[in-house]
Parts: sequence; structure tokens; C-alpha cells
Amino acid sequence: MRMRLEAKWRRWRTMCSKALAAVLVASAVTGVIATPSAAAGSGRWAAIDAFVEERFDATGTPGAALAVIEGGQVVHERGFGEDSRGRAVTPETPFLWGSVAKPLTGLAVLQLAEAGAVRLDAPVRTYLPWFRLADQDVSDRVTVRHLLTNTSSIPTSATTEVGDRYDNTPGALTKAVRDLSGISPEGEPGESYAYSSAGYAVLGALVEEVSGRPFGPYLHEKVLDPLGMEHAVASERDFVREQVPPGHRFVFGDPVRFDAPYDTSGAPGAHMGGSARDLSRFVLAELGGGQLEGRRVLSAKGIVESQRGQVDSDADRFGLGWSVGTLEGTNERMVWKSGSLPGYDAMVVMLPGSDRAVIVLQNAFHLLRAQEFHDAAIGTAQLLSGADPRSTSTDPLATLLPWTMVVLAGLLALCVVAPALRLLATWRMAARARSRRRIALNALASVAGSLALAALLWWVLPSAFGGSIDSAVLWLPDAGWAVVGVVALTLVLAVERLVLGVVDLRRRRGKGRPNADKPEPEPRAGAASRTLG
Repeated sequence: MRMRLEAKWRRWRTMCSKALAAVLVASAVTGVIATPSAAAGSGRWAAIDAFVEERFDATGTPGAALAVIEGGQVVHERGFGEDSRGRAVTPETPFLWGSVAKPLTGLAVLQLAEAGAVRLDAPVRTYLPWFRLADQDVSDRVTVRHLLTNTSSIPTSATTEVGDRYDNTPGALTKAVRDLSGISPEGEPGESYAYSSAGYAVLGALVEEVSGRPFGPYLHEKVLDPLGMEHAVASERDFVREQVPPGHRFVFGDPVRFDAPYDTSGAPGAHMGGSARDLSRFVLAELGGGQLEGRRVLSAKGIVESQRGQVDSDADRFGLGWSVGTLEGTNERMVWKSGSLPGYDAMVVMLPGSDRAVIVLQNAFHLLRAQEFHDAAIGTAQLLSGADPRSTSTDPLATLLPWTMVVLAGLLALCVVAPALRLLATWRMAARARSRRRIALNALASVAGSLALAALLWWVLPSAFGGSIDSAVLWLPDAGWAVVGVVALTLVLAVERLVLGVVDLRRRRGKGRPNADKPEPEPRAGAASRTLG
């Protein structure tokens, strides 16, 4: 019995050994065929992940998401770091997209054009009779296409004057556009390019007027929902529902959480958002000739027109919401859009010729380091195309500007407390020796210099960056608040020197009167006796 059991065991073990050997051989053969391809893909994404992670480390970005599209599908996606609430970022983490909103608004307008509700070369006032700039004649000649291509004559500065309101009251978008009536146009419509989110706010108001619906709900119905962008943000309600984590601004080089509200008034030009997966679906439709998974949102002809460079811009050429150029280091045509808000950065790079695209979303941004933040997307596209990735060094101004303002504030503070030296005897003697003319000239020079510095920092410096002091505080909080402090000290110094000049003049005038400071001599006793006698 035992021998029979042992014989059965040996036969069973032999069969198992042969089966296992067959499995191993098959696995080895399969491995010879499949492993090199898998390894190549794994190494490719590892190299890309390492590159973008290095860029995020360089910029100090706390959290980011990456998506790569090839051949009509998302082939790689990944989250990096954490959001501002301490949670790991994933491809489903929501961000705000900044000006990446513009191609979506452009697509909504083109839908209306294809439906016959809007003509691109018709004046805007055909659909918004109340639309006004400071020059009514210019307002009458601004067309829908001018707004789409940023050639409407609305200046770039208008974005900061009517934008970043964080206004979510009913009719917020219309109110922002109506405030353009005080903006003076730059040149003639169609004459020159001037990037302007204010112009896209007008397009959003136009969509509302023609459709009879608020911009956000209309965009969901016609663009976002048909494309399956389930968690996209185009209204305050979406923003609250998706619990969009706050982004980060930089204060002396360190990312600091910026918990800002949503801005309904800025939705068409900047305040849209969602996850990398949401944005991937929009990009897939753009690469797919206006359709995704059998749902069409725009004709193939409309997509081609929107992605065609129509006017020269600051960077490459500009179409109907998209920038168009060539990928650096290659000959590939590149259709792209970057977008930034205080606390967020986003970039889409499409390479239609090779059916590729890269999407990078970041939860931080620094206005003076914009190109560094965009390197992650551009560099990834270059790696996909076999070119060396771009890597921009930090602009020294980003570091020097806030610290320069702090040092200047310190020097001005010393100037403000300097009058305490008047308590010293040597200072008082020097003050007494000055003439009235010199006192007046010194006071006037101090006041004029202080006011000139205040004007330079309050108006001229922010204007050089295309904004105002309010926008400087919003986008560059360290430098912006330092400028506010410096201006306050210059005004204090001007008032102080004016007051001290008046005091010194009064003292000097008193000392100029004959015997003004000498007491009357007391009569001597002898003299008094003689008088009485």
C-alpha cells in the first residue's frame, strides 16, 4: 500500500514538475518577446517623471499633476507631492487652470458661430448693445474675432483693472464687462496684439447674452458635460462642490498657502479648473477633430480654425484661444496654452503632427519665474520628441526685488528716526548755524525726493510689470507688501521733514530779531538810589 502511494506521489510530482517547467519556459519565451518593450516604456516614463520632479523641486512647487497623451489616449499620468491640505496629489486632484480657460471659451463661441447665432466678424455690439470702451467709436468697431485673437484694442492693463475681483454676486461677469467703459483703447481694433483676459470676459458676457444662460452652466451643457469632464470647475458652485484645494504664492522664496475664493467674473478668461483627467478629455477632443468617444462639440473645420495662428503675438502666433508655434529643438508644430493665477499654474502643449500632448498642473506660481514653471510641460514635450528638455535658471530679479524693498524700507526707517539726533548738542549747534534759505531748500528737497520715490514705487514700478500696486500685492505678496511699506515710510518721511523744516525756520526767524532772545537787564541798586535822590 505504502509503495503504491509513493509511486503515485512520484508520478504526481513528476507531472507537476513538467507542468511548472512548461510554465517557466512559456514565461521565459514571453519575457523575451514582451519585456524589452515594457522595460522601454517603463524607462521612458521614469525619465520623464524624474525630469518633471526635478523641475518641481527647482521651482518649489508643493504639488502637481502630469498627463501625457499619445495616439488618442492618455498613456501616462501621475501626481507629485501634496496639496495645501496635506493630501497626496493624484491625476484626479482639482486645480484652477488660469488662462487655459481661454480655449474653452473660444470653443463655446465657435459653437455659437457654427449654430448661426454669432458671426465672428460682426461687431460685438450686435450682441452686446451696451458694450463700451472709453472711445465709443472704437467700441463700435470691435468684432468677436478681435476679442478671440486679442486684437480688440483693449489694453493688457485692463485685465488688472477689471479682473481678479473674486466677485460671485449675481451678474458679476456683466458688471466686470460694463466697467470697461472707463478703459481707453490702445490703437485701432485689429491693428495690434495685446493679451487680455478682459477681452475674454466680454466673450463670456456675449455667450450669456446670446444663450440666455449664465456662462458656467452653459459651458457645462455644451462643452464640459458632453466631453465627460465630470469634475470641471466653471462656477462658484463647482468650486465648492469639488473642494478645490488652495494654491500657493511665494514669500521670500517659500511657498505659502493662498486661500482665495472663486471669481465668477473671471471665469471665461482664467477661473476655470478641474483635474488633469478632466483637462485631458478636452485635449483629446481638440486632437480628435472636435469629438471624443462619439460626441462632437465642434466641427473638424472649427478645430483647425481655432488652432491656426492668425495674428502675431508676444510669443509665437495666436489663434482663437490657442498660441501656435514650433517646439524648441524640433521642427514640430506646437499648439499650446499656459495659464496662471495667484497660487496655480497650468500648461497644455499639443503636437498635432504626432498626435501627442502634455498637460501639467501645479498648485503654486511665481510671476517672475513663469518660464521656469512652464519648463515642466515644454521639457516633457521635448523629451517625447527626442530633443533635449528646456531648463530655465531662476531670474535674479525674483530674489532681489523683495529683499531690495526690505533694505530700502530699513534705510527709510533710519531716516525717519534720524531727527532724534537733534537731541545731541552737536546737532543743535549745526542746525543753528544754517541759514533760513538752506533750511528751506533742504526741507523742500527732502519732501520732493520722498514724494518722487513714493510715486515711482506706487505707479511706475507696477506699471512696468503690466499691473497696479493691488495686482503686485496679489501676485507678488512679498515684494508688493514691501513696496507698500516703503511708500508708507516715504510719506511719513515727507511729512516729518516738512514739519521739521517749518520748526527750524521759526526758530531761525526768532534768532534773527535784535535781542529777541536776551532778557531785560535788572536795574542796579545804586542807580535806583540816585534816581530817587
